Amino acid sequence: MKFPILTDEERKKRLAPPKGRLQCVIDSDTYNEVDDQFAISYALLSLEKLDVQAIYAAPFSSEFFAKLQKKDSVDIPMTNDLAEGLELSYQEIIKLMRLLKMDPDGKVFRGSKEYMREEGIPVESEAARDLVKRTSEAEDVLYVIAIGEITNVASAILMDPEIIRKIVIVWLAGQPLYWPHTIEFNLGQDLIASRTILDCGVPLVVVPCMSVASYLAVTGPELEANIKGRSELGTYLSDTVTSQMSQEMAQNWLTLFHQTYCKDLDDYGEEGMPSTTSPLSPSRIIWDISTVAYLLNPTWCPSSLVPTPCLTDEIKYTSEPDRFPMRIVRFIYRDAVLGDMFEKIRNAPR
Repeated sequence: MKFPILTDEERKKRLAPPKGRLQCVIDSDTYNEVDDQFAISYALLSLEKLDVQAIYAAPFSSEFFAKLQKKDSVDIPMTNDLAEGLELSYQEIIKLMRLLKMDPDGKVFRGSKEYMREEGIPVESEAARDLVKRTSEAEDVLYVIAIGEITNVASAILMDPEIIRKIVIVWLAGQPLYWPHTIEFNLGQDLIASRTILDCGVPLVVVPCMSVASYLAVTGPELEANIKGRSELGTYLSDTVTSQMSQEMAQNWLTLFHQTYCKDLDDYGEEGMPSTTSPLSPSRIIWDISTVAYLLNPTWCPSSLVPTPCLTDEIKYTSEPDRFPMRIVRFIYRDAVLGDMFEKIRNAPR
């Protein structure tokens, strides 16, 4: 597969921190976690900066985490069926738009029912076809907010590589380049599509998870104080999060993170499993809002240009100094992002 090659000047222009009102689409495994719901809502409530033209549902399943833990299933709420994950995501997007009194007709599209299985072979879906069509017809750059597995976006690029010239992908994926691995749900469960995105030369902004997006976590009291009862959407989001904040669930997340995202960070051996005899103070991650925050105000998300890494089958990055640049976010000013999002959710329809 031959991909268009952008000039250094073209790439530099595309990867400059965005200004003005932006055209965008969102690709999301919405029902997977609670953070997608926040990210979609945040984008739709930011009309002063974002023209959200379409939202694509992406599949997800617990298989990736189960394999990493060498278990049949995981102890967190998540389906193990990709097609079900896709449909749940599609229906959740519609629910969110209706809570915001927005019409979903013609704006929400189902993505693929499976991950990309072979290099260079796209997976057909309404979402991928709409992205090709929408990009081809766009008069300006189209930003793709990617907050799930990325087969829909990679498939669109394989269907029509020329869209590389007109899109910028802002992708929550992987770990910082200095991490011992890049194990992460969006990237790791969909390895072939992820490698396609990194190798094709599309203008790319990456928001890593640990030590970057991981600053974006919320607690029950914080949600109840800021958004519960303030709008229909605020109550829905707050209740969804707090319903998953038991002591058991908090411990399950500690265990999962130790075995996946934080794998190989210590040299404690079997004694390194995080545990405590005192009560946990539960919080929930809403990392996906980082991608929206970057587009709304890049100063909240300090970033810089780096050579795009290569992705191995072992889910690790390898450095290639001569590769084309991508932009990587280094830090997130949590209080600024959450303050802006909470205010918008408070002012959503009652």
